Amino acid sequence: MKWFEYQMEVDQLKAPDDLKARLLAMEPKPDQSPKRKEKAKAIRFPHWKRWAAAAAACVVVAFAGSQALQLGGLTVGGAGAASSAALASAPEATQYSLNAAADNSLDGGAATRSAAGSSTASSVAGDKIIYTASLTLETKDYDTARAGLEQALADAGGWMESCSESSTSGDARTLSLTLRVPEENYQSFLTAAGETGSLVNRSEYADDVTASYTDVQGRITNLEGQRDRLRELQASAETLSDLLDIEAQLSDVQYQLESWQSQLDWYNDQIASCTVTVTLREVETYTPTGADFASRLAAAFAQGWDNFVRGLAAVVVVLAGLWPVVVLAVVIAAAVVLVRRRRRR
Repeated sequence: MKWFEYQMEVDQLKAPDDLKARLLAMEPKPDQSPKRKEKAKAIRFPHWKRWAAAAAACVVVAFAGSQALQLGGLTVGGAGAASSAALASAPEATQYSLNAAADNSLDGGAATRSAAGSSTASSVAGDKIIYTASLTLETKDYDTARAGLEQALADAGGWMESCSESSTSGDARTLSLTLRVPEENYQSFLTAAGETGSLVNRSEYADDVTASYTDVQGRITNLEGQRDRLRELQASAETLSDLLDIEAQLSDVQYQLESWQSQLDWYNDQIASCTVTVTLREVETYTPTGADFASRLAAAFAQGWDNFVRGLAAVVVVLAGLWPVVVLAVVIAAAVVLVRRRRRR
């Protein structure tokens, strides 16, 4: 309370003057009031000291975080080991349910192969590769070359899958064959077939389907396990609704099993028997395959002359087929000429 406010309150009191004087003597004078203590100034460190303190704090936090992560990793590892031990000791039905769920998950092939176990991996022996090849041959003796191809196919133990034969206006024949050859005789057949005529082109392809083959085989193993389990449940079903539900699931599993089995059969067929496409053309001049410039130039001139003769023969054949039009055109042209001559006279 300030001095003048205190004095006003004392003056307003209804008391003797000596009492008021004593009360005024009790209040300290304004100049005698205690001074406020000044705030202590904050200690300010130089800039480099502040940066050093911040760096030290970061190092301490990073070290503490790494220690916490290591402890967490050890904890997780221990939990994973405990989970593995629990799964290993689970009943067979529980393991089967986990395998079925893994088969329906998004990662498909990898989960299926894990559920199938080591028996699936051991059943796939070696790489699974599908071989295909293409040959283009030329010959001047068409019948002999065709007989040689058929003999080479018989010696290799193969068979003909499809055949197409055509002939052009110049009596040049072309044969297109799709052949299947056992994998063990694949290279020997290519060598024998290439010797039946002049080899123009030879192409070979190898498609590694090991991953897809393993995936399909794993799915089949898993589906067979589901089918056996559903059959056991079907035999022990107590109500009609349970029986119908199990039969519906069994039908779906059987359909999937047949679909994947057909895919596996196709892989086995393509791997065991290679596909070779052969094109045999009858020519009068072989296509030059050497690197000699003079021989290739001479062959090009000969091929050009043959093309000209064939083209001219084709034009004559076309005109012979249109002889009524040609005769009519000649008659009209003659009539026009005669009419112009008479008019000039």
